Amino acid sequence: MSIKMKELTKLTDTAKSTILYYVKEGLLPQPEKPKPNLHLYDKKCVEIIKFIKYLQRHFGSSIAELKAIIDQKDFDFEKGFETVMETLDVLMGSVHQSSYSRSYISTQYSITDEKLMEYEERGLLFARDGVYTDKELEIVEILLKLEELGMSDKILETYVAQARELSKLEVEITQEYLKNKKEHKGSIKSLLDTTLILKPYIYNMHTLHAYQTTNNRKENL
Repeated sequence: MSIKMKELTKLTDTAKSTILYYVKEGLLPQPEKPKPNLHLYDKKCVEIIKFIKYLQRHFGSSIAELKAIIDQKDFDFEKGFETVMETLDVLMGSVHQSSYSRSYISTQYSITDEKLMEYEERGLLFARDGVYTDKELEIVEILLKLEELGMSDKILETYVAQARELSKLEVEITQEYLKNKKEHKGSIKSLLDTTLILKPYIYNMHTLHAYQTTNNRKENL
């Protein structure tokens, strides 16, 4: 089934200029052109656009990263969200316009290679195929600022310990589910929503609640 551009923009809440850009970049298939002024898009473009916007919203995926996923030999939009599970490294920023060596970071921030390796060993920083991306630069800046302020390492150690345990549990449960699941459209997306939306929501709302509770106690003293 084919649809016109007007309907496609309405169904996806996406501007015409954005859709044309996706076509130009190869993220969407070229439309059929039965007449000079009539362009018809396959109905599957609706789900493709929703998939693209999901990755951009929750992973901040660049066009280069999206193309890296789509250009994979076994990529299939029909299994879009399943593909996400298999390409998390790409989505977490390994495909990036900028990459930096350990020596560059050491010079840039006046710290030693040993210090960076210490961050990695502690589970606070991750090299991607031996290099860092802009995200790692941001993390290094945060870690150095915390040290400058004399903030306790206890919270960082707690984050890492909980992240390691939680990640193991997430992988075990997800793999078990995927192995035994019946075919159900949207199941992979639900797993991603749990990790990307529900998990940070629960963590951050509990933090907010803890601050509010502490402040209320102080006010009542």
